[in-house]
Amino acid sequence: MVLKYLISHSYRSIPSQYAKNVFDSWTATQREDFEREVESEKAFIISSMKGFDVWDYATESEKDFISTLGSKINKRSQVAASWRIEAVAALMWALNLLDKFPDINEQASTDLLPKVEIKKIEIVSNGLALRPPDEISKARRIMELWHWRINTRRLIEDNYEFHPDDNMKENGISHLDDIVKKTAKSAYLNGDIKEIIEEDFVFKGQPFRDLDNTEFNEATSIIIERHYALNWLCGYAPKNNWDETPTDT
Repeated sequence: MVLKYLISHSYRSIPSQYAKNVFDSWTATQREDFEREVESEKAFIISSMKGFDVWDYATESEKDFISTLGSKINKRSQVAASWRIEAVAALMWALNLLDKFPDINEQASTDLLPKVEIKKIEIVSNGLALRPPDEISKARRIMELWHWRINTRRLIEDNYEFHPDDNMKENGISHLDDIVKKTAKSAYLNGDIKEIIEEDFVFKGQPFRDLDNTEFNEATSIIIERHYALNWLCGYAPKNNWDETPTDT
């Protein structure tokens, strides 16, 4: 529910670069009137979250973002908040609100948000049940594997100096991409990934190594957000702090 408020807020707010252009064309009175409306809207949102006992579950960074409107909103924070829809999708699946885990090739849609009912926490929790722990853990492990593929591509592009030992050389591994190929084949045979092309993970019909920057960035946002949510759900975050959830691979 916190993430629903967060994502809705990211779409509700005008990006700062556009807001500034509008503000510059306004009179001082128009700016003052707008800021009063912004403050009123902010107060309404926070009051709503408090009324449903949701506000106290938001982290400090989430509270700061939700409390910021108009020209003061940070563009990077706004984009990051909009991508939290992928975390929502993973959590909805874990709570049996989605029948299947979201396809890796598709961005989660904000159409999911109406399915997240805003009610008192105790009322909502009484009607929900998590999937079996082993099922959630498997999904988490697979998202970690996809995240590993993101990191290996970055290392390869950065010309990381890989020094295989004798055992690796004997097994035909002389480059990081050799590890990618063996891992992809193993993951496919295990059923962890649906397909491989040119001995690589596949995103939208292409080998991961062949994705252009736009495609790679899209895949990265989808994968990291889902990995993040499942790591938090599986207890990886120190003291259950959402903002400190690690996504190591």
